[in-house]
Amino acid sequence: MDKKATIGYILIFVIIFITFYINQQNVSEIEKEKTKRDTLVTDNKIKNNNQASDSLSNNQFADTTNTQKQTDTIPEKIYTISNSKLKIDISNKGAKIKEAKLVEFKTFYRKPLSLLKNNSDSLNFKIYTTEGILNTMNLTYKPISISNNKVSLEAQTKSGKVIINYELKNNSYKLNTELILKNFEKNILPNQNYIDMKWISNIVLAEQSIEDERSKTTVYFKFTTENDVDYLSETKNDDKELQKGVHWVCYKQKFFNTTLINKNGFSDKSKIDVEVPAFEDSNSIKKLTSSFILPYNFNSNEKYTFEMYIGPNKYDILSKQGIDLEDIISLGFFAWVNKIMIIPIFTMLEKNFVNMGFVILLLTLIIKLILFPLVYKSYVSSAKMKILKPEIDEIKNKYGNDMTKIQQENMKLYKRAGVSPFGGCLPMLIQLPILLAMFNFFPASIELRQKAFLWAKDLSTYDPILEFGFHIPGYGSHVSLFTLLMTISTLLYTRMNNQLTGVSGQMKWISYLMPILFLGFFNNYASGLTYYYFLANMITFGQNVVIRRFFVDEKKLHKQIEENKKKPVVMKKSSFQKKLEEMQKKNNTRMKNKK
Repeated sequence: MDKKATIGYILIFVIIFITFYINQQNVSEIEKEKTKRDTLVTDNKIKNNNQASDSLSNNQFADTTNTQKQTDTIPEKIYTISNSKLKIDISNKGAKIKEAKLVEFKTFYRKPLSLLKNNSDSLNFKIYTTEGILNTMNLTYKPISISNNKVSLEAQTKSGKVIINYELKNNSYKLNTELILKNFEKNILPNQNYIDMKWISNIVLAEQSIEDERSKTTVYFKFTTENDVDYLSETKNDDKELQKGVHWVCYKQKFFNTTLINKNGFSDKSKIDVEVPAFEDSNSIKKLTSSFILPYNFNSNEKYTFEMYIGPNKYDILSKQGIDLEDIISLGFFAWVNKIMIIPIFTMLEKNFVNMGFVILLLTLIIKLILFPLVYKSYVSSAKMKILKPEIDEIKNKYGNDMTKIQQENMKLYKRAGVSPFGGCLPMLIQLPILLAMFNFFPASIELRQKAFLWAKDLSTYDPILEFGFHIPGYGSHVSLFTLLMTISTLLYTRMNNQLTGVSGQMKWISYLMPILFLGFFNNYASGLTYYYFLANMITFGQNVVIRRFFVDEKKLHKQIEENKKKPVVMKKSSFQKKLEEMQKKNNTRMKNKK
């Protein structure tokens, strides 16, 4: 197929470009937002940063009782609970999670990976008593019971007893959390039928690129009455008051998340907030905050239970939670292709093969095998169009600028020859959902994280073989080898396709330009993705060689076309074709009048 084939390829590239452009806005928007905030930062910025941790206890969680003063002298003690997935340190100061370490994972720099580690992270309950405001994070607790996977802590106050329990399930990323308020009912302010809950987390860098991780970090949430999962902006400061009951709130990073789950649902007056740091910090990603209102029923033993998921953004693990948590993974517009086909095949291969490079190779082979009938049909159609090209050129030379006549004569030729001008383009477009599904699948797959293959140390990020030490606009500060190989193979494939279809002139050079443009676009993308595209190109080369040698005989095709031409053909115009011709005639008349 000639011009239409090239248009099909260009359409695919354009759609990928648009998707890439939208994703890239995450980084640029963050930088713009940071610059805007930086202009508003005063000379006291450094002083404020140094006092940030203190302000959490002094301002945000101001305690009007004397409890804090009475317990400041008690030394801090750490209680540890663990299972095969998590190791969690809990402090007697505030009964807060001091550190939640993921046993099976490391940071990009191969250091222990911990969530909820920052000193200013907190989960606080604010209780309005007749003695004043009581913040649970300002209390010092004593252990009631301690085991390998469970700890119970209590703090006695003038208004009543606060008990906080943590329990890890076996072989699970879930932490059960329970707050018990004992004997508070007589000391709560009259008509104060609620307590406040606030969860703050300062996300720190765990991956290679701070820009990339920042652009994929935000707050996700799900209402109790809706199936859809929603989220705040990934590119700038954002906040939202939730006017419906909330089932869960998730602090999502690129490959990990911490999710607070309330089976009974949080109230319809919750608020969530995302804040991008206003200062240069090599480790700070974003500050995420959630505020909830919990009902207080004036019982002598008031209980609040929650679940906290602390773990990886792995599709099969999240889907098993049964709360649509898997929807936090960005699988793109064609997510259904990933869910129905790509993820099941990939999961099966991952369980049976250790080498991730080999897994991607097998995945590519399987997909190419599934698509082989479409590739075959496209090749045959292109071969037929190549045979007809001399006659098409002859028609063009004969009728000059009369596009209506050229179109009519071309359609007659196609009809006589038994060739569809869209026969090669449509199979290509049918493959488009898979192409775009893979574009979103690989960058979001934690399975590729820290999996090495050949020179690539980590298939979830770019594979630099050369660092410049400076930034080239539109390209980057390094050379990614798989991206380079993908570009070269795409250019070779374009050359082969142009020879097959006989494309020439301007369309030919446009088809070469697109792969070169994408060299810069994909230079900072996951090497697993560019490795897949490289493999796909090479396998397509092989498929075309096999088709040409064993399935398609161009001499027989030529003979078949000549025989078809001898058969009588009745030209029936569709209503669409008639309208198209009328529009073309009007356009030609308009052009003549202008002359």
